Amino acid sequence: MNESLIVLPSARAIRQKLFHIEGLSLFLPNYSTMSDFISKLCMVEGFKALDEDGRVLLLLEASDFKNFKNLQIQRNFFTFTKNSSYIFKFFEELSAERYNIKALSTSDIYGEYEEHITILEELYGRYEALCRERKLLDGIFLPKLYTFNAPFVKKYKNIELHVDGHLTNFELELLERCCAFSSVNILFSASRFNTKMQRKFLEIGIDLETGYRYKISLNTKEVFHKERIEQNTNVTCDSFSEPLLQAAFVKKKIYDFVKMGYKPQNIAVVLPDEKFAQLLRSFDEKSNFNFAMGEPFSMAFIYEKLDATCKYIEQDSKENEARLERVGDEFYIPLRSIYAKKSQESDILEFLKSYKESFLQGNRATRAELTIFEEELYALKNILPFMSEMSVKSLLMVFLQRLSSRTIDDVRGGKITVMGVLETRSVEFDAVIIVDFSDSNVPKKSDKDMFLNTNVREAANLPTMSDRENLQKHYYEMLINSSKEVAISFVKSKDSSASRFLKQLGIKEKSVYDEDSYARVLFAKGNSRLKEDEDIVLEYSFRGKNLSATRLKTFLTCKRKYYYHYVKSIQNHEIPKDMPKEHEIGSDVHTALKELYANRSFYESADELKRDLNAALKDASGESELEEYLMAMQARRMEAFCQNEVKRFADGWRVDQCEVTLQAEFAGMSISGQIDRVDRRGSDIYVLDYKTGSYPLYNEKNFTEATDFQLEFYYLLAQKLGNVVGCGYYDLKESKIVDEPFLREKLGVLESNIKDLLNIEDVNFSKCEEVKNCQFCEYKIMCGRE
Repeated sequence: MNESLIVLPSARAIRQKLFHIEGLSLFLPNYSTMSDFISKLCMVEGFKALDEDGRVLLLLEASDFKNFKNLQIQRNFFTFTKNSSYIFKFFEELSAERYNIKALSTSDIYGEYEEHITILEELYGRYEALCRERKLLDGIFLPKLYTFNAPFVKKYKNIELHVDGHLTNFELELLERCCAFSSVNILFSASRFNTKMQRKFLEIGIDLETGYRYKISLNTKEVFHKERIEQNTNVTCDSFSEPLLQAAFVKKKIYDFVKMGYKPQNIAVVLPDEKFAQLLRSFDEKSNFNFAMGEPFSMAFIYEKLDATCKYIEQDSKENEARLERVGDEFYIPLRSIYAKKSQESDILEFLKSYKESFLQGNRATRAELTIFEEELYALKNILPFMSEMSVKSLLMVFLQRLSSRTIDDVRGGKITVMGVLETRSVEFDAVIIVDFSDSNVPKKSDKDMFLNTNVREAANLPTMSDRENLQKHYYEMLINSSKEVAISFVKSKDSSASRFLKQLGIKEKSVYDEDSYARVLFAKGNSRLKEDEDIVLEYSFRGKNLSATRLKTFLTCKRKYYYHYVKSIQNHEIPKDMPKEHEIGSDVHTALKELYANRSFYESADELKRDLNAALKDASGESELEEYLMAMQARRMEAFCQNEVKRFADGWRVDQCEVTLQAEFAGMSISGQIDRVDRRGSDIYVLDYKTGSYPLYNEKNFTEATDFQLEFYYLLAQKLGNVVGCGYYDLKESKIVDEPFLREKLGVLESNIKDLLNIEDVNFSKCEEVKNCQFCEYKIMCGRE
């Protein structure tokens, strides 16, 4: 039997050690994680361990005193649950460093946190009293209550600890006590980022030099092995304009590393921001990855369905309607009937049980998903008595929040591990890829300094934000230097930049790459797919076709767009949204004006016109409150319109027709269009096109290059209605009519364009040269212009 114990930071580090010695026929050492080792060193008799919900409820009970409200934390269960984590982290920190909370006031020299410290001190004392009274053990009080487990330590002659980073004062105290029964050795790497730990060693008589790996005897306070940490120079760094391209970067680097001879199981992808895992998972078609962080439970269908149902009950929007339609609405009616009730008035547990049963019967959830759902359901049952005054809506928010914090183990078995930086402690890889190495991610900002500032923490010798950030930097430096090859990427944009830590590491962005090549790694084009950069030349004739102003403008502006729309008939697909677009408001105004003048051809009173126009605008408005608001704003802007209309009617003009569709022949081609409004005065005709947005205006220098001939089309089409004396845009924003200044000249250009069209026998449907035309084009993605 081996009498040695090796303590590593994580279970992953243990698995890697065992993997490398697998198959050896000898007595293997015993392994333990640091957390398991500490828990076995401490015994507390007569106390029962508190679970997470129990400690929150007990802290809530302890917070029932007058001054607690000054911490600005509400005491209702839902809010308190979210904020209690900050309090627990603070208490845990004091406990780990063996710091008496009553001494904090002496560290707050300027009294900045005097009130907070007093409140927290009272809360701590009340919480400790409740725990002792009910014999409940919270790890916060372990240093005060533990009995050292000497029999456990006596089983091992040698204890070897791999310390990556920091040992708390409580951990050091326990290790010192182990020295009375065993030989305790510590493996420690001293870097420029963990100098605080080096000072702790110095305090107990062990002087260390930065830049070396050490093996230290805690019994004799001597160093008996020292090895220089060699800096890894095989490090590349790339930047990208979009986060998505980093997924391609990962796949390309893995391919390169495997080609170099590295085994996939010795390659790791490290994520400073673990949210990137979901993006990476989306492109893992062959299940090459195993995700150490698991898969978010919020991705499970059993979660999505309940979440979608709640969202649609909460807000009847197009997006929520589509979301519910995708997952199914069979639970919508039963949940809606109890959603607004108090929990004590309805059986929410029964509803959730029947919901879970439907997935069990339909085999629509995995065993792991059902187990997690059942665990959270059981936990909800235990805390339900404390939320009797809450509504079913609030309970479901709590339940969904708890579910979303859970993860499902990744069981796909990919050989390449994707992990966060903490998982890399005491683990070595041949090749490492680190993505999203941006200033916001490396190092991650801590939320533990909520109650004290840096000055107070330094005075109390508690870890500061700088200490925690340096610890993260230490992990990255050790990971990089222990690997053979490292590839780093980050996003360079107006919202993102490289981590300043790269400069401290001496790593520069130096790789040259083509983003399009990386994009093709993710979106490989099949042979059957159109190669958009190639010319599209087809036999094509305009003879016998009906020409509209829009069709002509499209052809003159971009022949590729014309090909997609009029040749291939590829229509734009718009996702229904609650937010109305500008053209939708314009359509509503057109509809209102059509209805207005369908009943009367003129008005003598501006007030009367305004009254009828407002009613028509209100009737034409959509269902959403936002659209009603925008239409009301439009009505306010059109007060000047009403004044101008009355003046126009006083000159003898009358509205003859609205939204009239006409067809005519011009220059040997059939043309058509729908005219917004035709005014008549005797035999004279005036054609108007309503505009709530922008409209084209040409001058004498550029009218020969015109592509928009809408007013010219209207002029030609209206000839059969009478003597057309003018045509123009009715600017509804400025409430004025803008005449077409070059009508005759543009008619000549139009005739020339149509003659050219009739002579066409084949067309090269090339992309437009003016990229500005692509900004709002529905085909810009197909053309690669986005």
